[in-house]
Amino acid sequence: MNLVLQTIVSTIVQGSLLALITIGMSLVYGTLRVLNMAQGVMVMVGAVAAYMTVDTLGVSPWVSIIAAVLVTALLGMLSYGVGISRLIGRAGVDFEMTAFISTFAIASIVQNIVQLINGPRQKDFPVLLDGRITLTAGVSITWHQILTAVIAIAALGLLGLFLTKSRYGLAIVAVAQNLDAARLMGIPARRAYVLTMGLAAGLAGLAGVLLAPVYFVSPTMGDLPLLQALIVAIFAGLGSTKGTIIAAYIIGFVQAAVSIFWTSTYALPVLYALIVVVLIVRPYGIAGKPQEARL
Repeated sequence: MNLVLQTIVSTIVQGSLLALITIGMSLVYGTLRVLNMAQGVMVMVGAVAAYMTVDTLGVSPWVSIIAAVLVTALLGMLSYGVGISRLIGRAGVDFEMTAFISTFAIASIVQNIVQLINGPRQKDFPVLLDGRITLTAGVSITWHQILTAVIAIAALGLLGLFLTKSRYGLAIVAVAQNLDAARLMGIPARRAYVLTMGLAAGLAGLAGVLLAPVYFVSPTMGDLPLLQALIVAIFAGLGSTKGTIIAAYIIGFVQAAVSIFWTSTYALPVLYALIVVVLIVRPYGIAGKPQEARL
């Protein structure tokens, strides 16, 4: 019974965090049709920005969340302007592939810049809230893990409200659904692109602060979140935001169950096997649509 409860708790925490990281990747792909390989680096930049804010200014880790989100959101918009905007509408260019390579290059450049400035070593980051709570004999959870799940779920809820209730959010949804129709209605597509990149990066930066006490702060801390985000995005179906949330909790459950009932060594191999099965049975993911359905 304790193992089952531990699996449920881990699923909620890991699934919420995976959804927070991956939802930005799904937003970018749904809007721009770009697989954003810089999403993992944005997680790292968020953690580094939070660490430098706390270390330099001596403020609370809670205050550093604002700095992390702002820095990553601005960096996300800048990466669009530098690496993607000039490729849109260019004749004779495979936009999806070229933009994919461009975001990968941006990620590599940013990672190396951070390493030059902040060094390669791992750095400790304080938890947002100390202590732990005992659920049953043998099963406990830290307050930081509880906050991670709560903050991630709250951020996803606010994002949903933004996309469905606000003018700019509806513009993003319209561009994602049908670019030509959105332009005919007078929606500025490029503004929607910039905002989408900023939102995606900001959410990744928030995830970086939540992960910092667990993964430590280093230039390579975004590598594993990027890999996990790719697994979730492919499992969900590229561009599906609702599918991303469902897939994140499924992946979170698989990781937790394999780690708790078997061994954490095989958590990633089992996920790879699961992705292979999904791609064979349903190549466009559990909630994605075939390419012809998008036209």
